[in-house]
Amino acid sequence: MYQKKTTTQTYCGLHLFKELLNGKWKLMLIFYVYKGYKRPVQLQKVIPNGDRRVLDKQLNELVLHGFMKKHVFDTKVPKVEYELTELGESLIPVIFTIEGWGEDHRTDLENVLKADPKFRDTLDHA
Repeated sequence: MYQKKTTTQTYCGLHLFKELLNGKWKLMLIFYVYKGYKRPVQLQKVIPNGDRRVLDKQLNELVLHGFMKKHVFDTKVPKVEYELTELGESLIPVIFTIEGWGEDHRTDLENVLKADPKFRDTLDHA
């Protein structure tokens, strides 16, 4: 089993936030569950670039850390749904603020991505 080699920084709220919500898809998962996408297959459709294994891992971490609840329905075909906890709901205004900032600075941010060789050939202009 993996053991973290560096100490967890908790002396600052930003460090706490990063320790628990650092993950490529975590904020997106919270946002989409808030929007009503509650089943893993639905989340996979709205985050098509997300690997199913990674999405499942991050969903489980969000449950473990108290941002979401996982409901497993005892049916012939297993069914799972996620919902935000009060803690997860409290992140929604933060996510909307970040999204608004991204929109406000879209031109600058897209220019930065276009100039970075790591992103240049992968931009999706949807």
